[in-house]
Amino acid sequence: MTGFLLIDKPSGPTSHDIVRQVRRLCNGAKAGHSGTLDPLASGLLLCAVGDATRLLPFLPAEPKRYSFCITFGTETDTLDSEGKVAAQGGRLPGAEELAAALPRFVGAITQMPPRFSAVLVDGERAYHLARANREFTLEKRSITIFALSLVKYDAAASCAALDVTCSGGTYVRSLVKDIAAALGTLGYASFIRRLGIGPFAVEAAATPDAVAADVAAHIVPVRRALSSLPSVKLDSRQMEAVATGANIRIDRTEAVVIAYDEKEEVAAVLRKDGQEFHPDKVFVRA
Repeated sequence: MTGFLLIDKPSGPTSHDIVRQVRRLCNGAKAGHSGTLDPLASGLLLCAVGDATRLLPFLPAEPKRYSFCITFGTETDTLDSEGKVAAQGGRLPGAEELAAALPRFVGAITQMPPRFSAVLVDGERAYHLARANREFTLEKRSITIFALSLVKYDAAASCAALDVTCSGGTYVRSLVKDIAAALGTLGYASFIRRLGIGPFAVEAAATPDAVAADVAAHIVPVRRALSSLPSVKLDSRQMEAVATGANIRIDRTEAVVIAYDEKEEVAAVLRKDGQEFHPDKVFVRA
C-alpha cells in the first residue's frame, strides 16, 4: 500500500501517535508525516504510507492555514492551554485595537520558538530540556505571515478567534504571545486548528476512526497528491535508464520533476543536472 492519507487529527494525541496508528493499520508498513501538530492542535495531518514516505520532502507544504484563539489575561509556560500558568493580570484589549495591531505581523517577520517545542538544541529537543527545567537558549527564526485576520471577538470570554496563512516553520503559539505583547498584555493559544497545507484542505481529510475502518478507501494515490508538481511520462528507454541511475534528457526546465511510467505510477524524482536530469529517488527496478 503506497500513497498519502489526509487525516483530521483530533486534539489530544500527538502526531506520532497518529503515525503509529497508521503503521498498525497498514501491517507495519513505513509511515511518516509532513509536519507536526501540537497535541492540543487539531486539523490536517498529511501522512505517507509505504514508498510514499520517500516523497514527503516533495509534497507542496506551503502555505499553511490555521484557525486559532487567543485567551487574554494569562500566559502559560507552553503558550497553550496544556501548560502551567506562568503569569496573570494582563488587560483585555478592545476588538478594534486588536484588529489594528494585526497588520504589523503580516509579511516577513521573526519569532522565537516556544520553549516547549521540537526544536533541537545541541541534539536534544527543547521540550525535553524545558520539562527538565534546564537552562537553554533558542534562536529567533524568520517566517512569513501571508494573511492574518480577526474572525470573532468575545469580550465576555476574554477571547479572540483569528485566521492565519503562513509559511512553514511558523509557531502559532509564539504568534499568539507576540500579538498579546504588542498590545501590552498577556495571552495564550486556547485553540489551534490546521485548516490546510498547500493545496490540501482539512475538508478532504478523514478522522482517525474513519481511516481505521477502511484504510484503502482513504489512500490518496501519489499521482493525485503530487498533481501540482511538474511531471513527465517516461518511455521504456527512459525507464531503463532511470532504473540504472543514469541521467536522461527531458523537455522540462524545472529543477525537480516527478517522473511516471505508462501506468501513471511514480518512477523517479528527477533533479536537473546541467542539460540533463539525474534520478534523485528511484522507484523502479532495473
